[in-house]
Amino acid sequence: MTDEFGIAGKTLLVTGSGRNLGKAIVLEFAARGANVVVNSRSNADEARQVAEEAEALGGKAIVVLGDAAEKSTVLALKARAEEAFGQVDIYVSNAARRLHKDFWETTDEDWHRYLNQQLTASWYLAKAFAPGMRERGWGRILHMNGPDGWSGGPTRLPHSTAKGGLRTFTKSLARSLGPYGITVNDINPGFADTIRDMTTHPGLTRERSDKIAADIIPIGRQPSPAEVAWACAFVAAERSAAINGTVMHVDGGQSVIG
Repeated sequence: MTDEFGIAGKTLLVTGSGRNLGKAIVLEFAARGANVVVNSRSNADEARQVAEEAEALGGKAIVVLGDAAEKSTVLALKARAEEAFGQVDIYVSNAARRLHKDFWETTDEDWHRYLNQQLTASWYLAKAFAPGMRERGWGRILHMNGPDGWSGGPTRLPHSTAKGGLRTFTKSLARSLGPYGITVNDINPGFADTIRDMTTHPGLTRERSDKIAADIIPIGRQPSPAEVAWACAFVAAERSAAINGTVMHVDGGQSVIG
């Protein structure tokens, strides 16, 4: 793959990159010559497989396990990335877990757990990596958002609330960090074609997913992880320096029709 985006030689970190969108983003950047930091909460085999695929594409890769909602994990990510590659130029806050409970079932523990997973993790990442980006005068921060951040979700209240907060955090960071050559943007993949946890998506078979996509997405199908990954590379490109504080909707038009 040619690197018209100017990504070769830069270092990318993606939280939650053992599968699905995170994996696709790692492979997209690795194919463009980036060093990549693969992160999985606990699945070492899955993460190592992604790293091996990234290196087969020509990138250099390391794996760091741990939950990005824990500050100790983010500090370990920073230490390992800097030891291996010197710095992190681009990061994607992607790690996410969802629940399937209504308001009455959702506990205080659920509330804090999912807010931390989505929102606090993004705070820890910014505090860890933005200072180095500021020193170098260049950086790209991407937050993986989703429809819940705009429409809410009756069976995933803390997750949806965190996504809404993440949108405000993106806009605030974009204003704070823009003067230092650092852009901050949301990526909204909508109803994407990913491997789903059936405990949090009960009854959502492949057949039903395809039917929903045909009904709610103007292009008539779910966007692929590779399509979302390409959009991430575009937003992270050298020539995308004026794209800041916005949302890249990679949802086939789902957001247009609400």
